[in-house]
Order: sequence, then C-alpha cells, then structure tokens
Amino acid sequence: MAPAPRRVMRLLLLLLPPAARSLMRPETEALLQLSGQGRQTQEPVAQPCTSYGPGLHLVQLPLLQRQFLLSVPEDFAPGSVPLVFVFHGFSDSPWYSNRMLGFSKKMTRYGWLGILPFGLDEPERNGLGGVEACCPAGCTGECCTEGRRLSNRDDGTSCGWRYMDRNIPMVKELLHWAQLNTCADMTKVFATGWSQGGMFTNYLACHASELFRGFAPLSGDTPPYRDDVYNSPCEPKRPISYVSMCGTEDDEAKCQNTVVSTAESWSYRSRCKNAGLAGATRFNFSATTSCFMWEACEAQNFVEVCYSQGLGHDPSGYLRPDDTSYIRPGSDLDIASYVFQKFSLLVGGSILFMGHPTKEELAYKESAWPPPQHHDHIYIRNGSLNAA
Repeated sequence: MAPAPRRVMRLLLLLLPPAARSLMRPETEALLQLSGQGRQTQEPVAQPCTSYGPGLHLVQLPLLQRQFLLSVPEDFAPGSVPLVFVFHGFSDSPWYSNRMLGFSKKMTRYGWLGILPFGLDEPERNGLGGVEACCPAGCTGECCTEGRRLSNRDDGTSCGWRYMDRNIPMVKELLHWAQLNTCADMTKVFATGWSQGGMFTNYLACHASELFRGFAPLSGDTPPYRDDVYNSPCEPKRPISYVSMCGTEDDEAKCQNTVVSTAESWSYRSRCKNAGLAGATRFNFSATTSCFMWEACEAQNFVEVCYSQGLGHDPSGYLRPDDTSYIRPGSDLDIASYVFQKFSLLVGGSILFMGHPTKEELAYKESAWPPPQHHDHIYIRNGSLNAA
C-alpha cells in the first residue's frame, strides 16, 4: 500500500457527505479537524439509556420480593437496544451461570442490556437475599460471585425455578421495570437459560411467547407436547425463533432424550416450511457438534437444535467455574456466542459497531503506511471480552 499525500486524503474526506461523518471514530474526527472539515454544529445530547452505569448491578424490588442482576454495556447498540433475560440453573446462581458462559461480556460486546434473575429456594424466603442469596453457606464474597461452589441440591436451600407458572408474573414485572428504567426495546427481548433455567425458558416459549422475540434453552428441555409437565397445554400466542443445545451424554438433565423432538414440535408451531424432522436441514458444525435447522418459518423466524457428541451436563464450549468439568475437544460449539449470533438476526442491525468501518474510516486507513493505529474502546481491544 503506497502512502497517500495529506492533500489526497483531504479530497477523499471532502467527498464524504456530512451524514457519513456522524459515525466517525475519534482519530478520524481529528484528521477532519486538521483538514478544516470538522463538525460545524454540536450534536444533540442523547438521553441516557439508564441511570445505571456499565457493569453488573444488583437490583431489588421490595414490592415484588425479587431481585436480579442488571447487565449494562459500556456502549449501547445503535437504534433501539435489545434486552436478554438469562435464567440460571438449579443449585447455582446468576453469578455462576454468568461466570460459566460469559453472558454479560457478550451483552457488552453487542451493546445490549441484560437481566439475570435470581431463582428461589424451596421455602421461597430468599427473594431479597442480596448478593449471596443463591450461594451455599460459607461461600461468600468472590467464592459466590466467581461461582466457585454449587449449593446442596437436596436440603431445600438451592435456588431454582421449581414453580414455573408462579414465575411468569415475576418475568412480566421485570419487563415492566426495564421499560420504565432503561431504553430497552420491548420488541427485541430474548430469553435464554442453562439447565433448569433452560427448562424455564422452554416454559416461557409455551406460555409467554408474546413477551419475547426468541428463546434459547441450553442443556435443559421440557417437552412442549407433554401436558403433564406443564400442567396445561403448550399454546404459544405467536410463532417464535428457537435455538437449543444439549450434550448426547447429559447425565443430569437428560435432555438428549427429548431435545430434537422438542425442536421438531417448534418447527410446526412456528409454521416453518418443511416442518418436521424429515424436512430439517442437518449439518455438521464441527467434528463434535451437529445441528438440525428450519429457516423458512413464519414472520422470519427460525428453529434450530444442536448437540455435541459425548458432552455431559456441561455447556458446549465452556468449563464450569467450580472446576467440575472434564476438558472437551476445542471443536465443541461455543454455544453462548452462537446464541447471540442467532439472536442478532432478529434485531434489525441493533448491534454495537454495525456498519463499521465506514467509508471515512477506510479512507483514513489508506492515508498512511503502516496503517494508523487505534486506541479507542480499550475494553474490546484488550481481549477481556473474549473469554467467559
């Protein structure tokens, strides 16, 4: 690449319409200022998306007697901001599931908001139990927030989603809270969950489809064709997008026995073309992960199920934070990244850095050799969002 004289660079920038310049990075803006083509008017100050700063925040709702973690990104996606609900597994906590799968880091990378509710213990008395509400006795501080121990699943202290029908009003109230306290777009709300949280995600798909744009249950399946599980028929109010995952050797949730037939049933409910297992597209994602997919569904929805060969009750592509996972082949599907990639198909471009690099950024890149360096958004450049 030959270096371009600065006057050539100025001509390139002069040819750009003012609207294109509104997407400039700071260093591109500086170059325009040097060429005398900087912004002439002050941009209007946007209203803040929420009063909460970047990071994870414990939010308690005394009237509801429930609490959740709110994940706020460093920067928000352009346009309207999507919102993702994450439901933790039985005997763990929002801290554990988030540490394991890195959901809040994915939300930060996409510029999306997140709500990670706390489940309840068996007596349902820990709804406002604070940071350590779902952590085992003696596991305080970083032991809790880093997910280093699971709770005893047999003594009633473990948090979970035992009474799924009684948790739907809680979900509705959290959505109402998000509508009042954030800029989340209520047409771009998604639900995912791990283990029993995946079962609850399936339950929501059946009984609260009007609240969410898409669902992603992970290593937790509740067949929507079994009324004895739900105590009521699965009757979604609209077609949905659905992606699920299970290991073929799941030794806890046993989702491998039903996960494919569950996805097949959703291919009918979402009115997919070629609904049914015979009409699905089957592909090998890698040496250890295979998927069934239905793409042509009503209202631009999709249905998909993937499974990793030989995987037990662990999240595909990740290790548990309490060091109880066996190390798996690196070819396993990175399921958290994959879920967000699938959800991204449904948000109409509301993704952080969508549309970049712009023409002026590419012109700036061509202005010198070696290409100019960038020092913006260090939290992305330093790689800290790449691992769970």
